[in-house]
Amino acid sequence: MDCVLIGVVMGVMLLGLRWFVYLQGPGKRLPPGPRPLPIIGNIHQLGKNQTETLRQLAKTYGPLMSIRIGSVYTVVASTPEMAMELLQRHGQVFSGRTVPHAMDVGGFSKFSIFFGSAGKEWRDKRKVCKEILFSERCLEESEGLRQEMLQKLVDHVGDHCDRRDVVNIHDVVFMANLNLLLTTIFSITSPDTAMELMKIMKDFFSLFAPNITDYFPILKVLDPQGMKRKAELSLGKLLAKFRDFLNYRLDHRRNNPNNKKQDLLEAIIDITQANDYNITTQDIPYLLLELIVGGIDSNSNMVEWIMTELLFNPDKLERLKREIKSAVGENGKIQEADIASLPYLQAVIKETFRYHPPGPLAVTRMSEADQEVNGYMIPKGPQIVVNTWSMAKDPSIWTDPESFEPERFLDNKLDFKGQHFQLIPFGAGRRICPGMTTAVLVHNFDWKLEKDKDHPDHKEAILTKFRCGQSSSANSAPFLDTLLSDYVVLICKFRDVHVSTDRASIGLIVDGVRVAHPDLLVGSRMAVHEIDGIHITRV
Repeated sequence: MDCVLIGVVMGVMLLGLRWFVYLQGPGKRLPPGPRPLPIIGNIHQLGKNQTETLRQLAKTYGPLMSIRIGSVYTVVASTPEMAMELLQRHGQVFSGRTVPHAMDVGGFSKFSIFFGSAGKEWRDKRKVCKEILFSERCLEESEGLRQEMLQKLVDHVGDHCDRRDVVNIHDVVFMANLNLLLTTIFSITSPDTAMELMKIMKDFFSLFAPNITDYFPILKVLDPQGMKRKAELSLGKLLAKFRDFLNYRLDHRRNNPNNKKQDLLEAIIDITQANDYNITTQDIPYLLLELIVGGIDSNSNMVEWIMTELLFNPDKLERLKREIKSAVGENGKIQEADIASLPYLQAVIKETFRYHPPGPLAVTRMSEADQEVNGYMIPKGPQIVVNTWSMAKDPSIWTDPESFEPERFLDNKLDFKGQHFQLIPFGAGRRICPGMTTAVLVHNFDWKLEKDKDHPDHKEAILTKFRCGQSSSANSAPFLDTLLSDYVVLICKFRDVHVSTDRASIGLIVDGVRVAHPDLLVGSRMAVHEIDGIHITRV
């Protein structure tokens, strides 16, 4: 074992030396950056909050800098101008995708839209998603299903209010989105199927945690964290489920040719059989995997962030409630068409994307050829990262960037579709929009901080630890620190609601007040909080 370890260390050192010599060659002047140490590179400098560290380093080394994480060279862009230079002006050169070691299993990277190479098959898959599956016609046809799922979300939260149960916002929104997609894609309404998929998907999301083999590729053969073995298991389970759904549908079509389902799976099968696109039946399970997994977790986390910011900015919450009420009435039902006439809701969503970007180090690409950028030569091979966190906190771009101010977007035409590089919260792509979910939750429930417990509809103070920012999404998991907000009280109209995103969902009753149990919280920072004479541990 000692010999193996020595061999690995020597191999890393030799590879690092070879790469260093290559980069010092003629015309190979990399962007500036901190001097790396042997073997570990700049890992020791990144600390716990890598996004903020890179932001501070950019103040020293400039908007385009290079660092070495382990043995992997990384070029970091920290301003909109540099992001545009890399992703737009030289987008073809920097269009490669880095595939995490754990995701390079079962042919996933070959069939994947997100990790795949930009060839004809990849373009055909994107075209099918954009022009057919997410076309205006398909979205209009499935609006009724989305309304049904949102009503179930409201009913579910209301039932928890009546029973005095904990409501985990992340899980509730996650399940609502999953149910919607299962119904829209497969015409499946089984709660058991949804619950089974949810458990498998949460195991799958855990694979996007930092993996040492991504920074020391020579260790891939050892898989020291066992991430690839876990990926083969969870990814295999997901693909097996989708293959079962597909095979069942193919059998149904053969046996009932005149009784087709009206869902997206039917449309996808029709596309493969028409041979208009370079997509086969073998591609379908992988396409389904990305359709379902792609936005669910990010959307659930974003709704958590939106509600948290509104809770700690009650004036903005009240303004949003007034806007929705004026548009649909006190007891009116929100329609998707109403979103366009709710500018403050759109501003709240955009500001949350800015303030809490889902992928703080978004747009991880790879250089596919030598390219000169801003006077520096970026060789083929290094990964390319855009630090959206740095842009979101840049005072030269945003007035008072550390404050949550949706008003900044009311007269600002910046969007998050990829055209504006000041705001790239999704890595220049679209995902499930949290607007309808936010509007429904805000419109149907009153949300108050504990200090407002004398609200006329309030029956008793119910405290909860509202835990935010814990994401298992691909971009945010390795880099976004878990942030824990203060205890809050939420009041349903005429009903109390105890809402928590604590994964343990366990609390103590102290003099009639429910308090999250600090001993069950991992990585907590302890402090004492006093409310009405009761000492409560804050985490």
